Parts: sequence; C-alpha cells; structure tokens
Amino acid sequence: MSSTPLPDFEHTLAIAQGNLEAADLAECHGVACGLLCRLPDASLDAFVGLLGMLQLVNEPGTGLSMSLEELLSASRAQLADEDMGLALWLPDDSEILEERTMALAQWCRGFLAGLGSDDESLDAMSEEANEALDDIQQISAAEVVDTEESEDDENAFAEIVEYIRVAVLVIREDFRGPDAQDFIH
Repeated sequence: MSSTPLPDFEHTLAIAQGNLEAADLAECHGVACGLLCRLPDASLDAFVGLLGMLQLVNEPGTGLSMSLEELLSASRAQLADEDMGLALWLPDDSEILEERTMALAQWCRGFLAGLGSDDESLDAMSEEANEALDDIQQISAAEVVDTEESEDDENAFAEIVEYIRVAVLVIREDFRGPDAQDFIH
C-alpha cells in the first residue's frame, strides 16, 4: 500500500465527539476520493464545503478540521501513487461485518457525491470506467440482510473492498487522461 497513511480512523472518530458515526466518516473519505478524481488539486475549503453541503460535517472543530486536511492530503497522495496504494478509510476488522458493510456502502455514496454524478464529464468516460461507476452505484445501495457472519462473508467483503479500490483507480485514470510522460505505442 501507499507510503502515505490515512489518519487513524478511531482517533478521528473520537475527535468528532459523537457528531459523526463510523459510516459517516467513511463517507467523508469517499467524498474526498471522488472530488480528487475529478479535481486533483481540490482545496481543503472545497472539500469541507462539499461535506457541509452534504450535511456530513458542518463547521468542524480544530481537531476534526486538521484530520480532514490530513485525510484530503493523504488521499491525494494515494490516488497519485504509481504503485496503486489507495486504501479505503473504513472501520477496522474488529468491528462487526454489518457495520463495515454499511460504512462501505456510505463510502461509495460519498465517492459518487464527490465525483459529481450530474457532471457532464462523466459522459466522456471509457466503457470500463462507466462499468466501474455502475458497480459502485450498486454497492452504494447495499443493505445487510443476514446478520450471521462467516469466513465466506469476510472474504467476500474483502474482495468487494479490493474491487472498489481498483475501480476508483480506473475512474481516476479516466479523468486524468494520458500524461505527457506516458508512452503511446
């Protein structure tokens, strides 16, 4: 994974002082990733403004504001990482699968909001990126129907997280387009 770590999830949740649930915090990271795919140089003000518009974070305190700034900076670095070091900011594996699944669905909703699903630039995306976006939209609507956890469920969850991670990188590359240093064969 990337050499630029995301802020500590549990610490940031504590800093939020009950104003954010774990799934909301995951959604904030989704918003950051979607925004940065579309606007790689997005400012902290743009990010916090979008979080406010989405009614996720309104007027964050100093500690939370610093964590959000660190989140945006780390996300920017991870999305630009040539080794595809993007990590999704989700509750850790010690949390129940239901909570992690709901956080993942909210992460996807945040990503879609940050990307701007009404944006005209989405029309020009490749077929592969559009398929990835469709999959993320479907995952954003996920609901937990079985509360019994099994090893198969854990493995399926890990596979979905990895799929989303790669899908986001595909979408990011679509927005980035060819770089002046890229070789075309």
